Amino acid sequence: MRVGTAVLSSALFFAPPTPTPDLNTLPEPVPAAARVPRRGAASRGGPTRLDPADPDPSQTSRLDLPYRAFVVVGGVPGAGKSTLLHRLRVTSPRGVFSVRDPEDIRTRWERLLGGRRGYRFWRPLVYLEHYIRLLLALPGRKTIVLHDTATRGWARRLLGLLARLSRRPAMLLWLNVSLAESLDGQRIRGRKVPERTLRRHWRRWSRLRPVAEDGEPGFAAVHTITRDVARRIVLAPAERGR
Repeated sequence: MRVGTAVLSSALFFAPPTPTPDLNTLPEPVPAAARVPRRGAASRGGPTRLDPADPDPSQTSRLDLPYRAFVVVGGVPGAGKSTLLHRLRVTSPRGVFSVRDPEDIRTRWERLLGGRRGYRFWRPLVYLEHYIRLLLALPGRKTIVLHDTATRGWARRLLGLLARLSRRPAMLLWLNVSLAESLDGQRIRGRKVPERTLRRHWRRWSRLRPVAEDGEPGFAAVHTITRDVARRIVLAPAERGR
């Protein structure tokens, strides 16, 4: 057991990074997605999310992704991660993305349990299902887009390791927001993170913010965007063989 733990720890800290593909955010027009947003998709049984509709093609930012990319959307609570993932899901053609967001699982559990009361007790079940679903998606061909605060170093290293083991180029997409924007995002979605938890995330993010653009071990690229850009960004995965 000790030998296995040592091997895993070495892999997490010393594994070589994935080769860097050509990933650039380009402020050029992108055609609107083929899939039309469903009415009520943002509010049916779940928290309110900002503007899930197609962005104006003349104001979008395009981020080209390699084939079978593993994209981690990170940021403090209320930064707009679930909003970005929700818009991606309802505006993208079917069969392109495998979106993994624990908020969707939490909403379903809340319906089953009759409310949010006692969330701290059943929260581990939400994230257990979240990561099981991630593991099941890894062998597939779709581009994976994962919701994770990514403020924990061990979690980023583990996600980078999973990407390498599944032969997926990993990318970290940070949502950089102010404290006021974070609190506003929580107010809009109707879910306020406990103050102690929020302060812990902000301490970690404050340490990470200055070096966010310097790269992250295990990730081919790191991009930091504002919440305004997150509302307009279009992720464009490459087809097989390109």
